[in-house]
Amino acid sequence: MAGCADETAILLEIDSTNLVIPTDVDGLRIRAVGLESGRVTDRLFTPDEWPESLAIVPGAGSSSEPVRITVWGRLGDTERVKRIVESGFVSGTTVNERIVLDRDCLDVMCPGETNYCLGGDCVTVMPPTDGGMDMGPDPMDLGGIDMGMDPDDMGPDPDDLGPDPEDMFTPPDMFTPPDMGPVDYTGLIISEYVEGDSLNKAVEIYNGTGGSLDATGCELVLYRNGGAEADQFPVSTTLTDGQTWVFCHSGLADTTNCDSIESTTLNHNGDDAYALRCEGTIIDSLGDTLGDPGDGWSSGGIDTFQDTLRRVCPPTADTNLSDAFDPSAQWTSAGLNVLDGLGMRDCPSNP
Repeated sequence: MAGCADETAILLEIDSTNLVIPTDVDGLRIRAVGLESGRVTDRLFTPDEWPESLAIVPGAGSSSEPVRITVWGRLGDTERVKRIVESGFVSGTTVNERIVLDRDCLDVMCPGETNYCLGGDCVTVMPPTDGGMDMGPDPMDLGGIDMGMDPDDMGPDPDDLGPDPEDMFTPPDMFTPPDMGPVDYTGLIISEYVEGDSLNKAVEIYNGTGGSLDATGCELVLYRNGGAEADQFPVSTTLTDGQTWVFCHSGLADTTNCDSIESTTLNHNGDDAYALRCEGTIIDSLGDTLGDPGDGWSSGGIDTFQDTLRRVCPPTADTNLSDAFDPSAQWTSAGLNVLDGLGMRDCPSNP
């Protein structure tokens, strides 16, 4: 295979036996993550460059590394179907993987880095147990889609492998995408917080970055009693500019505007802090981790205990959980059990 003298590679075949293109999906997103090196490469494919086969080669020192591959079918900026396979490089060997994007999974949201839809239900990807082969449908049964060249006869012809591997897969990355630069999360914030009586609990985040944002690497993190990290709630979606994402307890009085409904873990009190963490870095927070503040954090008539708080506009990101939190600096009070602003960021003024 061109670009890989010792043939160490993963050859990914993508099948869409029953999707209607471009009505159901009109593009692909493919993400490869080295599970030991932490290398991450993400690439978007438009309809005219949709690959049926794609070669992934290792970076330096990664010839035996396990790899998680996620493929999304997209319609515009919306990711409508997701499939994951955990594979791995085998030195000197081309490992064949087949991913099937199924119409039964359109718009079935399965949050998390290892969760995807299979047959209309959310499942968790299993580690490879057979040398890296996808544990899904028989890779030799390609359904009704002509996948091009016989996988047993890979040959050097780049026309059947999508874009030339020499252009796409060069160390130190697993492949070289168009230069999109690092993801800039500036403007992604915690925008509303509901700490009501009973189970009226919710947290809203807001994309104020000025453009569409892939937030699949982000999560809301809960710190109990102003102390240790307790729970994480993945965002796992792409947010358009100005879009909110609302996490709610399942017992919230009105879940109409909730995007992610949690069962029992999103059950904060006024003394529990939150952070918004993306790719392992805290980009915003509410509260601090300096110890239990009692009922909650309170200053200037603004209290995190039994109130709905809304972020001022423009906000300033609070990336430090280790400094004292002043709720009056960036938050306004909407009142106990007020839910009518969830999912609708309206930028209240700083009192």
